[in-house]
Amino acid sequence: MIRLENISYSYSKETGISLKNINLTVKAGEFVVLTGKSGCGKTTLTRVINGLATKFYDGRLTGKVFINNKDLKPIPLWQIGKTVGSIFQDPRSQFFASLTEDEIAFGCENYGLHRSIIEKRIDNAIDKIGGQGLIGKQIYPMSSGEKQKIAIASVYAVNPFIYVFDEPSANLDMESVTKLKELMAMLKEKGHTVIVAEHRLYYLTELVDRFLYMNEGRIICEYTSEQMKNLNFNEVKYLGLRTSSLESLPYEGETALCSGKPSMETENIYFSYKKNNIFSDLTIKAYAGDIIALIGHNGVGKTTLCKILCGLIKEQSGDVLFKGKPIKMRKRKDFAYFVGQNTDSQLFGESVEEELSLNKPNYIEKREIQRILKEYGLWEYKSRHPASLSGGQKQRLTLAVADMINPNIFILDEPTSGLDGENMRRISSHLKDLSKKGKTILVITHDYEFALSTCNRAIKIANGSSELDFPIKNNSQKLFSCMLDSNGISE
Repeated sequence: MIRLENISYSYSKETGISLKNINLTVKAGEFVVLTGKSGCGKTTLTRVINGLATKFYDGRLTGKVFINNKDLKPIPLWQIGKTVGSIFQDPRSQFFASLTEDEIAFGCENYGLHRSIIEKRIDNAIDKIGGQGLIGKQIYPMSSGEKQKIAIASVYAVNPFIYVFDEPSANLDMESVTKLKELMAMLKEKGHTVIVAEHRLYYLTELVDRFLYMNEGRIICEYTSEQMKNLNFNEVKYLGLRTSSLESLPYEGETALCSGKPSMETENIYFSYKKNNIFSDLTIKAYAGDIIALIGHNGVGKTTLCKILCGLIKEQSGDVLFKGKPIKMRKRKDFAYFVGQNTDSQLFGESVEEELSLNKPNYIEKREIQRILKEYGLWEYKSRHPASLSGGQKQRLTLAVADMINPNIFILDEPTSGLDGENMRRISSHLKDLSKKGKTILVITHDYEFALSTCNRAIKIANGSSELDFPIKNNSQKLFSCMLDSNGISE
């Protein structure tokens, strides 16, 4: 089905080789997971398989790629899309329409399918992703997780034989990951070939035939599902991977004192968008040293709350207080810094090193920039343009910028969405250090592994308010239940 012979690839504007002498055969119906540290070549390998490496990106490929025993080189990209369907790491990059049904129909329309067939495929695709609540809605105001669902549905409607997923769970809540797993299981059962480039492995162990571990552009070794599950913690840590099982993970967060006045709080926040109530009576409190996991299903308003807190948008009623004093919208940026999920919109420098100096109004010594870049594992990329970094590397760069600015309150939206295990643990360690310095940290996250290793409290946002607020220590099962069943309240 898929055969790669002596594949090497390098991007034109980058130094170094992204893939080195890859030889790989994937049988029809096989389920293969590509994993490894950020920047190891997983995404580039998916681009070789779906044809984008040579037909969209500017780069040099040596070796041969065969799909169904046909050389991919002379086949036009639109024709490859009939056989190989791709779901990208950033779903916005593959949208062509503004409405849910129009986007799902787009591929089918371009392949000339009859209207009645297209309508059936739209209904079926929406059903498979659990997207009934997205029917008739504009795509661009949706949460990242909802956009990911639309991207999956649009490919599913075309019905290719090979599916290539690049970090498909990165922006999904745990309930949606369960639905994604069910969809992948159905694809496997129907005999489709599935290639997944992924850091989060726990939901794939029951589906996968092979894990391929990559490092520095090479496939180093492969594991069966059982072999992957049997790796001990030190082996997982050495490989830079995430856990392959969420069972029996230890709590590693810090215990904040939560004494004195709250460093930040909201009182009776009300906010609506296009006649839809997002918050009706939202009241939360955060203290110096807190690392709070903001949890809840995709689209519930977690990102909206964070934008209100840092002054990017204004609440329609209620108050935001810092150290007990109401603060107007335009002044909030002096206290709180927001690291958004869309890293591209927050990076402006011509190099990684310049990005940090841009965000400090006064002169800063290069030694300080060097220290922070080394702490975030970015020093070797200091001369690279931020746009050339991998998703995980961009994520770390935006966090490094926040560290450089050094606000009292850090507000992070899915900071681990593109991170491997090594860098997830690195970010966790940084946040704990900031907590010990008295910083307040709010983290929107669907990442149970990260929340359990980092956060001391969890606040569940649902039905326009904070429905649950509890310490994570000794409540790991409660946290798991809340994150898995995002629509219900778990006691």
